[in-house]
Amino acid sequence: MRPLSARERRLIAVGLLLLAIAGVYLLVLQPLVGGFFDRAAERRRLEAELKNDGRIVAALPTWRAAAEAQRRTASRFALGAPSDSLAGEALKDRLEHLAADEGYALNAVEDLPADASAGTTRVRADMTLSLTQLTDSIRRLENEGAYVVVDYLAISADEAFVSRRLAPVRVRLELSAAHRPAPGPRSP
Repeated sequence: MRPLSARERRLIAVGLLLLAIAGVYLLVLQPLVGGFFDRAAERRRLEAELKNDGRIVAALPTWRAAAEAQRRTASRFALGAPSDSLAGEALKDRLEHLAADEGYALNAVEDLPADASAGTTRVRADMTLSLTQLTDSIRRLENEGAYVVVDYLAISADEAFVSRRLAPVRVRLELSAAHRPAPGPRSP
């Protein structure tokens, strides 16, 4: 093997120097500088999270007031009953009181299996009443007590058709209503 010239030795020395500088950069400086950047990014993320958390905490009184308002109006959206059967009875009682107030009789009232999720009760009622009583009853179902959904309404006016005079109509009405556990004593 022949000895290296001065120029070749300088090139090898410059190459080794560049390799040493690259090694120092990759092994020491880059992790150190990268750590600064990573910590700065994490600090910005935490500052944004802290700011967001501050907004949430500041809105806490508003959320509490909204929750209290929902608690006060919960009876408008669901029947208060601990079970499906008791919710069905409450809906039947509501229909019976409505019929007594409006002055007609219910021919039959029966529970229906709930097609929806648990927490829903369904009832079918057969009744004979005038059209005015029917519209008043539907309006009261819509505006009084917990909300109910009219799933099915069939009106048969056969007697009026045969006699050619205004006569009571037979109505089949299927209602469904959501129910939730009845509220117990609240703790302070």
